[in-house]
Amino acid sequence: MVIIDWGKAMKCNISRTKRSYEFHMAESHWHTHYEFYYLYSGHCKIFINHTLYYVEPGDIIFLKPGEIHRTTYHSSPVNERVTISFDGEYLDSMKELCGEEYIFRNSKVTVPNGNRSRVEELISRIEYEETGQDGFSPLIKRGCFYELLVSLSRCQEAETDHGRLELGEETIEEAAKYIYDHYQNPITLEEVAELSHMSPAYFSRKFKAVTGFGYKEYLTNIRIREASRLLLNSGCSVTEIADRCGFGDGNYFGDAFRKAKGVSPRAFRKMQGGV
Repeated sequence: MVIIDWGKAMKCNISRTKRSYEFHMAESHWHTHYEFYYLYSGHCKIFINHTLYYVEPGDIIFLKPGEIHRTTYHSSPVNERVTISFDGEYLDSMKELCGEEYIFRNSKVTVPNGNRSRVEELISRIEYEETGQDGFSPLIKRGCFYELLVSLSRCQEAETDHGRLELGEETIEEAAKYIYDHYQNPITLEEVAELSHMSPAYFSRKFKAVTGFGYKEYLTNIRIREASRLLLNSGCSVTEIADRCGFGDGNYFGDAFRKAKGVSPRAFRKMQGGV
């Protein structure tokens, strides 16, 4: 991964990766930064929050901070994509000029055929200038990035659908949204399976196949994400946060949080400078 430093507190990372359809993302996760990737070749699926998207060459996937996601690959032997991630401050100038509603409006956007050559040219220029051609390279890289982001934002004017959903996938999306909206309640696999008119065993297999998440993994990720937010931005006690995020038992919350973050909730709050 190449790290591009375009000024104090303004970071941007760009990477080009090739993966086979046999690759599996080891862990579902979310970021504290913004990220988008452009698919050059291959086919993949990505599950973001509670929605499934099929991704084809020429598609852009936008991820905002805190969006839980998991990518799975299928069909094609090789998938190639370029990923660019950057922090929120990097968007400040664009927000001031254009308004935040023009950026990251959709999770998936298809770049029209007539725009793809320009988008790919800008990506190539960013990669080229990163090698440090001369003292002007940082300025050119920054300018190309802004032009690229504007070009992609303009592409969002065109309507984009999720892609072809297979039989049963819409039902799983609805189940995921139910979990996403009710994570603070003591919901169970049996409850969600019944709402989906499936047996628990079949629902569990189908949920994993569609989303890439296990049922419990998905629910725990949502709860841990919300707990992390509350630890950093509220004065609630760890016990209160556990209860508000649906864990109920404080010891279970501590174990789950430590497994996800590598530290206890209290240590996380202290390390991150939370309230």
